[in-house]
Amino acid sequence: MSGIRLLALDVDGTLVTGGNRVSEPTREALGRVAEAGVEIVISTGRRYRTTRAAIEALGLPAAAVCLGGALVKERDGSTLAARPFTAEEFRSVAGTVREHDLVVVAQRDSHDDGGADFLIDGSLAWDPHAQAYHRNNAEHAEWRRDLAAEERDDVLVVGTFGRPDALEALAEEVTAGLGGRFAARVMPGPALERGWYCEILPAEVCKWRGLSALAGQRGVEAGAICAVGDGVNDLSMVRAAGLGVAMGNAHEELLDVADRVTGRHDEDGLVAVAEWILADGEW
Repeated sequence: MSGIRLLALDVDGTLVTGGNRVSEPTREALGRVAEAGVEIVISTGRRYRTTRAAIEALGLPAAAVCLGGALVKERDGSTLAARPFTAEEFRSVAGTVREHDLVVVAQRDSHDDGGADFLIDGSLAWDPHAQAYHRNNAEHAEWRRDLAAEERDDVLVVGTFGRPDALEALAEEVTAGLGGRFAARVMPGPALERGWYCEILPAEVCKWRGLSALAGQRGVEAGAICAVGDGVNDLSMVRAAGLGVAMGNAHEELLDVADRVTGRHDEDGLVAVAEWILADGEW
């Protein structure tokens, strides 16, 4: 064995293909890793409900770092750690989003808190991508008349849909104009909605922060962690882990910092990662 005790896997572009499909070779290889005593952890930007769907497809019990590190769940669904916006932080960020004439979307932990997975502001007209997002997730969504004005301390991620130029302008103001307290990332929106999406988190929140909370609870050092991903939001964990791996389809920035590069997610690239972990000796 290589000395790895914890294997952290991103979901989209890493573990799954075509929604929540995990190929049989990947499932079998990760099963061997788990049988060898290595804990598998899911580390994703998804909310917990959709993360659970990926865990079910994997077929192995797994703790989860969700919403980019803002929420950490144990295997039984209990919350190990969370970093919600304070009411003042939420008002500041949500107000800035609305000042840019963009619709506020607020992600929550409905598993623990009840209610909806996300709230969506009704004070502005929704663009087609916000409409599609609500339509595709209506069962777990709640319309709010004036969300940005609400006193809320249960929001984990603030997001919005729009044109790339409009979202980049918002991201610049959020990161530079609100005292350095927040981080914003513009990316392609969820596959079903297309378009572009801006995700806003407290500045200290990242996948590595959530993963570190989980690893600390397990007594696992950074050097005994392997982290695998494909996107910019995986940079923190791939850079800090003892073995950081980029998928063959990864963003260029991630390829530059990874210790190793494996195959594409849709070509069973995780099988090679499993073999590295199970091999005798060092990587």
